[in-house]
Amino acid sequence: MKRIALSFAALLAASTIAIPSSAADLTIGLSFDKVEPFREVQIGALKAAAEKMGAAVKVANADKDAQRQASQVDTFISDGVGAIIAIPWDIEAAVTLAQVAQTSSIPFITMDQAPADLSAVTYHVGGDPCADGRTAGEFFVKAAGGKPFKLVEIQGGLANDNGIRRSSCLNEALKAAPNITVVAQVPTDWSTEKAMIGVQNALQEHPDLNGVYQPWNDGLQGVFSALEAKGRLKKVGDPQHVVVVSIDGLPSGCRAVRDGFLDLDIATPIAEMADRAVSAALKAVKGEGVEPKSEFLPGIAYGPSDVEAKAAGLSGCKG
Repeated sequence: MKRIALSFAALLAASTIAIPSSAADLTIGLSFDKVEPFREVQIGALKAAAEKMGAAVKVANADKDAQRQASQVDTFISDGVGAIIAIPWDIEAAVTLAQVAQTSSIPFITMDQAPADLSAVTYHVGGDPCADGRTAGEFFVKAAGGKPFKLVEIQGGLANDNGIRRSSCLNEALKAAPNITVVAQVPTDWSTEKAMIGVQNALQEHPDLNGVYQPWNDGLQGVFSALEAKGRLKKVGDPQHVVVVSIDGLPSGCRAVRDGFLDLDIATPIAEMADRAVSAALKAVKGEGVEPKSEFLPGIAYGPSDVEAKAAGLSGCKG
């Protein structure tokens, strides 16, 4: 297990932290692995959930640095926050962070990215990356219709649960269709540029490419740029259309669905995740049991044919 150093002061903080008597007295430290469009939506949802329940929040951005995230958790502990909700950058290091926080009598909740050991945290809530990957795979199987189908799989970050299982469960579902050939698997660490290069290379080798799996919405810009450069950015229904499936449910994903370029988006239920994370923090601070200890919420799949029918329940399609 990766060990992240925190100050000795943090380890002694338990003796100085007062347990809030109500939500109005509670400050929750929000420790984010990075800040980009999807994370900004999550920050907004957590702030809204906390305000609804009467708690205050402090936000810290680790900017893809596990040691910086550890230092921020250290600071939260020293500042006497009542609870910490984290989206960990390093899933192994998150176990250590949880242990240190709980040694200081501070509940440690993870959201979205699951830690390496779920039993280490007070509570975890996230999307269900396996269910989402499986849904994507099943869609490609249906789209292929038993005919030869060339697919490039863009992979997210393979150091965290979302990236790992969005990939592995896609491929489990694809086993049902031997007619589908995965021509390339492209690790990107969630980089839009790497996603674009991966599709460019796949099109160079396979100009008759049939599909692209792009497992996060922010990378769609790179995918569409690569397709457009080769004259393959066509709308659903066009004979030259390349089937694209993505995950997140951001405004960019909904716009791509409405524009007819994205066949399927799988929207993460961000508001529900945030509500459950803040509620768990409040329960834990009050000394109440938090059960279940972990929850994984499948995304909401939608495409051009049903986007308007589902839009009211999709945060990325509102407005």
